[in-house]
Amino acid sequence: MKPRFTRIERVWIGITIFLIAVSLAMVAWGGPVSSTSEWGIVMTPCAWCGGTNDLEVHHIYPQHLWPERVRDTNNMVVLCRIDHLRLGHRGNWTNAVTNLLIMIREGKK
Repeated sequence: MKPRFTRIERVWIGITIFLIAVSLAMVAWGGPVSSTSEWGIVMTPCAWCGGTNDLEVHHIYPQHLWPERVRDTNNMVVLCRIDHLRLGHRGNWTNAVTNLLIMIREGKK
């Protein structure tokens, strides 16, 4: 009997379902917030490069995995958009980088 979907189609369907679930979860939490003041933390320069343009909040423990830490200011660090993607997510928004504070303290690039 021929499988209903190929392996690649099953992977693609799984990824699509995951992304839909994450999107629905973010809507339930009030949606993504790009302004640091909305998260209740003080606007500071980027913790990595010191830049002051396009600042965003990075959640060290991702919102979709640790929803109880979404509003915990100890779970947040301010990064510029470039460093947020490059360091906070290793170039892919679906990646979770939980050792970011250690990287910042040690100054690793």
